[in-house]
Amino acid sequence: MAAKKNIDKKQVTAFSDYLMSRRETLLNNWRQRCAQDGQLTSKSSFTREEFNDQVPVLLDILTQRLNGEKPRYDPIMTANEHGLHRWQSGYELPDLIVELEHLFAILHEEIDAFQQTQTDLSPAALAKIYREIHRIYSESCRGSIVYYNELRQTTAAEQAARLQNALDQLQELAKVRNEHLRHSSHDLRSSFSVLLMSSQLWQLNVTDLERTELIGMLNRNLTSIRDMLLQLTDYARIEAGQETLIIKKFDVAALIGETAELIRPTANAKKLDLNAEGPAPFMIESDRVQIQRVLQNLLYNAVKYTKQGRINITWTKENDSRWVLSVQDTGEGFAENSPAGLLAEQLKPSAHSTAIYQQIPEKPAPTMTSENEKIDMKESEGLGLFIVKKICELMKASMDIESNPGFGTLVRIRFQINQEQNKQVQ
Repeated sequence: MAAKKNIDKKQVTAFSDYLMSRRETLLNNWRQRCAQDGQLTSKSSFTREEFNDQVPVLLDILTQRLNGEKPRYDPIMTANEHGLHRWQSGYELPDLIVELEHLFAILHEEIDAFQQTQTDLSPAALAKIYREIHRIYSESCRGSIVYYNELRQTTAAEQAARLQNALDQLQELAKVRNEHLRHSSHDLRSSFSVLLMSSQLWQLNVTDLERTELIGMLNRNLTSIRDMLLQLTDYARIEAGQETLIIKKFDVAALIGETAELIRPTANAKKLDLNAEGPAPFMIESDRVQIQRVLQNLLYNAVKYTKQGRINITWTKENDSRWVLSVQDTGEGFAENSPAGLLAEQLKPSAHSTAIYQQIPEKPAPTMTSENEKIDMKESEGLGLFIVKKICELMKASMDIESNPGFGTLVRIRFQINQEQNKQVQ
């Protein structure tokens, strides 16, 4: 009997992990479904953070309950804040209720999708999943309706504090960039030292096995040096202002699909699930090459530092002027004091309610015991992210990074739908 209960618990936990890996896709599908509902109003002008509001926190509460943990936040109070936000935005109460109905309808669809991958899902585990979803749905509706008419205002002092915090983050980011370039130059020197040592050993009398090992060492370091020099060249060209935008109209959904297919063999070799999901066709006027470089760098990082699980690429229209590209993986996340980790800290969403990984229960990150794993997490890991950030600055796009050790990384970028039009306005 105890063994059966353990199996049920593991299946519920597996659904919780699956739901977390699908979080960005779920939220984008929710927004798209609401946008297509002709009875709803006042949603097209919302940014992603404004639309999601407290819903990620409610989903965190659901995740914690599925894992048998005590929620960190009260669901009624969280739903209260969500209802308050909708009231301040001029929502009618039926609109709020219908939005929640769309959200939980998508959650039920995720259960159906999960069942297709788990043929032995027990009735007890499935009942537990449905029970917790119904529970959080009831609390969400009750909390939103009860506190729907309460008001809250942000004081001028809080606004000043946020502006000061933004200025402090910009200054810290400049320090991080310099530190990262220092680490990159150190990695180049180290790689060249290994090459020099290998070439000297080659001149000695060595066995065929040792010669094979030397060739492997040379190839690995030559590949590493090539990639690093290409990235540094891209970074220097952008930093020097030599990059220009070539604006053309194209289907970005097709571009994302093509780019995903190019990297799929590498993901398959590591047994990673690579998924791309978003509206198609999706026509924009922007620089095709720069957007492809952004996605390639993000996917390169995701595949390189994800040892198992999945990588999800999601794109969606945020409003009439912006669209969002997101890449989420189930890798180990960035080390706290690494350049990439510091960059992620500076670019994380300012409001905790919009951050997917903010409220995840703390678990120890996987320990690294082998030398190969140590090489994978070397300090030069974030150069691709810095290049992406520079391209975003060039294209007047915004960039968010969320990373939690042991759970994965999410990079979210908001591009302009009509780059030429906004360029003329500026």
